[in-house]
Amino acid sequence: MQPFLVRFAFRFTVATTFLIAACSAEKNDAKPVAQPPVLVSVAPVIQKNSPVTIQAMGNAEACHSVAIKSRVDGEITKAHFADGQEIQQGQPLFDLDDRPFQYRLRQLKANLDRDLALLENARTREHRQTVLNKQNLSSEETLAGLVANRQAAEATVTADRAAIADGELQLAFTHIAAPITGMAGRILIQPGNLIKANDANPLVTLQQMDPICISFTVAESHLAEIRAHHAKAPLTLEIQPNRGNGESLPGTLLSLDNAVDRQTGTIRLKAQAANGERHLWPGLFVTLSLKLTDQPNAVVIPARAVQTGSKGPFAYVVKNDKSVESRFLTIAQEDKEEIVVATGVTAGETVVTVGQWRLKPGAKVEIAQESPANKESK
Repeated sequence: MQPFLVRFAFRFTVATTFLIAACSAEKNDAKPVAQPPVLVSVAPVIQKNSPVTIQAMGNAEACHSVAIKSRVDGEITKAHFADGQEIQQGQPLFDLDDRPFQYRLRQLKANLDRDLALLENARTREHRQTVLNKQNLSSEETLAGLVANRQAAEATVTADRAAIADGELQLAFTHIAAPITGMAGRILIQPGNLIKANDANPLVTLQQMDPICISFTVAESHLAEIRAHHAKAPLTLEIQPNRGNGESLPGTLLSLDNAVDRQTGTIRLKAQAANGERHLWPGLFVTLSLKLTDQPNAVVIPARAVQTGSKGPFAYVVKNDKSVESRFLTIAQEDKEEIVVATGVTAGETVVTVGQWRLKPGAKVEIAQESPANKESK
């Protein structure tokens, strides 16, 4: 049995060797399988006038904010509004107990009546003494005393009238009206409380909501170009509330701060925007784009076409044979939708906007559709 097993093992080894060799030859003769094209979306590289902008972040703030305080001491008797209510300029806000001021005003008016009577008596005595003096029936000294009495009475009457005017003003201060149009905050001191004139704590704070201001900072390197363009015409900006979600709002640059912050190397700017729909709220974080000028014949691609590699930003360009090559880009200007390219691509070429993660240089592509964002730009 043993020789038989040896012969069987030898024959099995030879057959296996020939089978493996045949399979290897068949495999070497087979052609490599071509990779299917990658389905992508593309957009053309276009040339157009593009705005030169500066992107920044800031906060909305009330252009005018007033802390309402009382000018007189007294008890608050009534509040004419509710927390968070829209207030018009001149609208009543608070009433104070005005009875003490009414009583004082009546006393001042009574003092005026008394002093007017005394003035009339002083004038009559002076006139009589003047007649006697002309007849040499009285001395000059007596007449001079009566003239002084009449002048003192006139001064007293003038003081009484000034006191009455002040009393009327103090009485008017017991009715507090809104100095600006805006939105009321929370009522901080409720009716029934006693307050002092110009107390440290305000009764309520009014914030102007429309128009509203935007405070933001930019790098000091932009200062020269902002000043140059702002001197020619008011600069405009687009404001994105809610961290860039939603429709942008137009605004106008109002002013630049008079100093650069040494610690941050930034300059603070202030803009203004209409806010009738209350899209902006004091303290709200916003992103914005400050437009300086327009760049003619700029090379523009969709922002979605730009990828970030180890050597910087790049994009895949589709060649005539439907293969792609990667191009490194020099970016001159960018925003959320479009990017202005200084070098890397030229107008008329086609870049991939969707499907880049499956690509490598030389890969074949199948174009699914043109970028919707780019269709709108045409």
